[in-house]
Amino acid sequence: MREFRAGLASVLAHVTGKVSSERGSEQGSAVFVGAHRRPEVVVMSVEQYEALVRAAARREAVAEALASVRAEGLEPTLDGLDVLEGIASGRMEQDEGIAALRARHQQ
Repeated sequence: MREFRAGLASVLAHVTGKVSSERGSEQGSAVFVGAHRRPEVVVMSVEQYEALVRAAARREAVAEALASVRAEGLEPTLDGLDVLEGIASGRMEQDEGIAALRARHQQ
């Protein structure tokens, strides 16, 4: 931890992607900090943190939607599961998924 405090400015520059890393790790990546080779905390940019929060919220919303459908005694189609996976992974926005499912069921 002592080394972390001494090098805080360079750690912050690393996690925000403002300097290259001498260890070859990806610029803008999170930094693990700990003692005795055991990570205890993670330092990351606000952008990285917000992306993790958004991803967790998407996964939670998809899990709740799937649980609601199954609570009604229904099982989503493979297309429906694909759309839910797309939303959970961030490849697809919720509105896009709804539109895709409506279009498939109108055919």
